[in-house]
Order: sequence, then structure tokens, then C-alpha cells
Amino acid sequence: MLALHLPHRRSARLTRPSLLAQVLGVNAALIAATVLTVSLAVDWQGHGAVEHRRSLLLVAALLATVLVNAFVLRRRFEPLERLIEAMEQVDAADPDSRPPLPPGETDEVVRLHQAFEHMLDRLDTERARTASAVLRAQEVERARIARDLHDEANQALTGVLLRLQATAERAPEELRPELRETQRAATQAIEELLRLARELRPAALDDHGLAAALRTKVSDFARQTGVHAELSLDGTDVDALEPEEQIVVYRVVQESLSNVAQHAGAGSVRVAFARERGATVARVQDDGRGFAGGAPAGHGLRGMRERAALAGGSLDVRSAPGGGTTIELRLGERVA
Repeated sequence: MLALHLPHRRSARLTRPSLLAQVLGVNAALIAATVLTVSLAVDWQGHGAVEHRRSLLLVAALLATVLVNAFVLRRRFEPLERLIEAMEQVDAADPDSRPPLPPGETDEVVRLHQAFEHMLDRLDTERARTASAVLRAQEVERARIARDLHDEANQALTGVLLRLQATAERAPEELRPELRETQRAATQAIEELLRLARELRPAALDDHGLAAALRTKVSDFARQTGVHAELSLDGTDVDALEPEEQIVVYRVVQESLSNVAQHAGAGSVRVAFARERGATVARVQDDGRGFAGGAPAGHGLRGMRERAALAGGSLDVRSAPGGGTTIELRLGERVA
């Protein structure tokens, strides 16, 4: 199919005059016609013609030349102007916003359009490459912080807890209640550090894959909040996603469940996956209070949208007061 199209494109470019050739040709024709008309008119008047009539005729001819020239050039430059206006409205992150080729194009307009398309293609390629690097760097840093919390801060607190236990055994009776309270605070701090470490980089995601990590996350959410939560994979092999996509899916589900716990006032939430039009779709739907218009500040939707965009996906939020909220993540969708 490509071999059939290329000769057609080359032949079209060879037969289509350039913008410069059209402008020069039109101007030359108009000037020649004006000079010829004025020359004939002067000859018709003879030697006894009034001088001011010659001047008026020449001025009229020149004005007609300018007006016709402006009209023609405006028509010739109109496709270029439309292309420039369309280019100014292009969102480099949205391939669907690329301008169509204007009708009546010249060789320069076609070349400019093709050059702009090539530039957008290079931007898409570079954006995909840098986005993948950004996601990997973010997760590497999260994993490093999680290790530091688990290995260093947690170990230090564990040492403090052991010393408190030893001290409490030898302390006077009147000091033991206070020491036991300090032990409980240290134990609570250790548990919080471990929770933060798991949130930063869940071990299940590395050890058992995305599906297992999602099951653990949804189960932990239901146990900690008391909100009924269920996970439906519907036969979707989420573990087959690219590593960067798996990270985005997990983070979006994680943030969505956090929003449900903090803001929704929901009684139940459902995390469901499906395959639609070649895309992997993740939906987090709750029956909470919802909201009208844009999401209130603090819901983290901007961060979720940025993550989705970095993985080449999109995020959609649908909500209504009293009607709950649905957050939909789409990855890898093919446009027909």
C-alpha cells in the first residue's frame, strides 16, 4: 500500500506549482495586461488627447492592478493562513488535535504540513522516552526511600523499643506506666513506618505482580476503613502490561482509594478492569457523596492525570452530587 501511495505523492508535487511561481506568474500577467491596456488607450487618444485623462486612466489601471493582485494573493495565501491557525491550536500531547491538510494547497503548504507532522512525531517519540525514564526514576526513588524507612529508621526505633523494654523491667514501679506508654508510642511509630514503606513501594508489586498487589491493596483498604471493597479483573491480564503501565495502574488505584477513604463518605467501592477497543481500562467507582463541577483541591487528580499521560494514557473523572464518583484510567487505546 505504501509503494502505491508514494509515486502518487511525488507526481502530485511535480505538477503542483510552488507559491513563489504562482505569485510571480500572477504579478507578471497583471502588469503586462496593465501596460498593454494603457498603451492602447494612449494610442487611441492621439496627440490631441487631454493630459489629465491619460493620468486618470493610468491611475485607474494601477488601482485595478493592486486590487486584483490583492484578491488573488489573498486566495493563494489563505490555505497557509488556515494551516498556521490550526498549528497554533495543536496540543503536542494529543495526536488527535493535529490539523488536516487545507484544501487548495501549494507545494510550500504541503511541505510545511509534512514538516510539522514530522516534528510532532519526533516530539511524541521523545515524550514517550522521557516519560518512561521519569516513571522509572520516580519508582526508583520511592523504592530507595522505602528501604531507608524499613532498614534504618525502623531498625533504630526497634532498638529504642528494646531498650525501653529492658529499662521498664528494672525501673521503679511508679515509672513503669509511663515507660509502657512510651513503648506503645514507639510500636505505633514502627507500624506507621512500615505502612509508609509499603505505600511507597509495595513488596507484592515486585514479588508477585500487579494483580496480587491490587488484591492486597483492596483487601487492606476494606479492613482499615470498613468500606466494602471488591476487585474485578474480568479476565484482564494486568500482569501483561508494561512495567511503567503497571506502576501507573497501581498508583491511580491507590490514590483513588485514598480519596474514597478521606473524602467520599462511601459505603462501598468497586475496582474493575476490562479490555475495550484494545485498551486496558481501570475503573474505581464509589457510591459516596460525589461532587459537582471540578474535583475539590486535595483529591490528587492532577497527579493521577500526569501519571496517566506519562504512560501514554488518559484519565477521566465522572461525578455528581449524591451520585458517587467514577475514576477511569485508559491505557494503550487504539484509535480507529
